[in-house]
Amino acid sequence: MKMNSLIGDRAFYKQLIAVAAPLVLQQLITTSVQLVDNIMVGTLSKQALGSVSIVNQLYFVVILITFGAMGGAGVFSAQYFGSKDFDRLKQTFRFKLLVGFMVAILSFVLFSFFGENLIRLFTDDSTTIQGGLNYLNIAKWSAFPWILSVAISNTFRETGITKPLLKISIVAILTNTALNFILIFGLLGFPELGIVGAAIATLISRFVELGLTLILLKKRGKLFSTKITQMFHIEKKILAAIIVMAIPLTLNEALWSTGQTVFFHAYSTRGVDALTAMSITGTVSQLVFVTFGGIATAVAVLVGNTLGNNQLEQAKDNAKKLIAFSVFIAILAGIILFILSFSIPLLYDYPIEILHIAEFNLRVNALFIPIYSFNVALYFTLRSGGDTKSTFMMDAGYMWLVPVPISLLLAYLTSLPVIYMFLFVQMLDIPKMVFGLYRYRKGNWIKNLAFDTNLHEE
Repeated sequence: MKMNSLIGDRAFYKQLIAVAAPLVLQQLITTSVQLVDNIMVGTLSKQALGSVSIVNQLYFVVILITFGAMGGAGVFSAQYFGSKDFDRLKQTFRFKLLVGFMVAILSFVLFSFFGENLIRLFTDDSTTIQGGLNYLNIAKWSAFPWILSVAISNTFRETGITKPLLKISIVAILTNTALNFILIFGLLGFPELGIVGAAIATLISRFVELGLTLILLKKRGKLFSTKITQMFHIEKKILAAIIVMAIPLTLNEALWSTGQTVFFHAYSTRGVDALTAMSITGTVSQLVFVTFGGIATAVAVLVGNTLGNNQLEQAKDNAKKLIAFSVFIAILAGIILFILSFSIPLLYDYPIEILHIAEFNLRVNALFIPIYSFNVALYFTLRSGGDTKSTFMMDAGYMWLVPVPISLLLAYLTSLPVIYMFLFVQMLDIPKMVFGLYRYRKGNWIKNLAFDTNLHEE
């Protein structure tokens, strides 16, 4: 493969930056504020930080299941927009709303009746458990406004509109941060609520985000917005095609996110200090992992829209250049994370043992982020053409066959320190990269789903 075939022209990178940069900036702001939130909660106690981290890990599963369920419709959204089939674009949006509410209700019921049992999977510390329950009892309501916002925002991104979402995110983030300061520490005459205050701040900011997103939908979402009376109007062929696409994606995200939760459980067997260090590792690493969201959006537009417009060779060429660019950016991000590993953990007032674990793990992530980024780009490229079989085998299938069992074996059959457990698990992304590249080169993902004969009358 010639090097110049991996490099696009000025127009390519101009479109790439226009599509991806707003989302990356949005996620960078979000992550920076999450770091501040993390530090604020961490000042209460390491048990408080552990409580919030456990609940966030549980919600991580809900978030990814939501993305998987909506992702099946999202593949078609990008291609229908590319083919200018706006009626079917509306139908994919309706599907997202319906499936989103189902996930929100299911998660609410699950957390209401089994919240304590789920938290106990990660800790037996009574203070951490009670703190987690206090946080969860409020945070569980935030799923409903968040689901609506995601359905709308994802569809905007799949149709190439990203800048207004950045502005909405900034307002929601500033709201969350300001309320965190006020409610956690009891400023401006408000009572000092601790982690309960953090949960209330999150809930309010979700409703602010939803309100602004609905205004954007009213102003710029005419191509896909729908009336409530038409919510269930989805052609049988479209519904069947989306469900066929959504099932493996949802199953993949469910298994992948629960797999990540198993890793978190495995690391938590090394005690509260390890749990606290992993929380710091995850929060700080997200400062550079924000590039992943940009990759996903860029692939949806530059590959998905192009496939939908029947420009198959162009889509293939764009995918190749996107993968190369994602690795290049990841190398720069890895350097930044390595530098941050020397300073950011010191913002936490914790024993040196906890900080050393976090520093080591951050350097591991800095080393492996080019591999993570390569795998993310491959995953979304395969998904853009509906090759869900490959994405499942590459992602959740591989995770549950290899890293998950190994992490549990390391947790329960060895006394290996958590830093070496983490290093070993992260190294297992290398074989996944080789498999993903093999599936990418087979080319089964190079399809125009928008003009699939199964979706159109003869």
